Formats: sequence, structure tokens, C-alpha cells
Amino acid sequence: MAEALRIKVKCHACSNMIEGTAKYGSGHYVPTGVDFEFVAIGKVETSKGKTVKAEVTCVCPSCGVKCKFAL
Repeated sequence: MAEALRIKVKCHACSNMIEGTAKYGSGHYVPTGVDFEFVAIGKVETSKGKTVKAEVTCVCPSCGVKCKFAL
């Protein structure tokens, strides 16, 4: 089952808002908006449920700088 992931981050260099949506699952990847690389680095359990810690890497469409974010 694929899950939709959305990112909305600000570029480190030019402060442009970068938005992207993708569906990740077993062998399924459909990008919409800015293409980004998603790497899961751990799981966090809270009283509200489970979440995934991740790193996202994308290239700013405005200035071309490669930005890395921790989610």
C-alpha cells in the first residue's frame, strides 16, 4: 500500500518555497511537483501514534541549490 508524502520547505539559499508530493510504497513512485529523495532514518512512537523520522533531499527549482532537510 502506497502512502502519500507531502513536503513544503524553504530553500536554504534563496528562501523560495519548495513543494512536492509523491507516493511511496512497494515499487511505486509517482512524483508531483518538485522531485525529492526520501530516506527514512527511524521511527518515533508517541501517544498519538507512530511517525517516521526522515531526511529529504531536493533541488530548488529557482536557484538550483541542493537542499537537505530533516523531518
